[in-house]
Amino acid sequence: MAYAQPGHYWLRDETEHERALAYLTTGTACQLALRDENTRYVLVAYPPGATS
Repeated sequence: MAYAQPGHYWLRDETEHERALAYLTTGTACQLALRDENTRYVLVAYPPGATS
């Protein structure tokens, strides 16, 4: 899946996972921006109970 290539490094990065978890457990949204040749992807995760 070519569209998944930009995120492969993130899947193996334990430090980044811990950082995302720390944000979410303190009630803060976590954002991940990825790029490939023609597209920029922005993924946002909100903690449970967040309104936006």
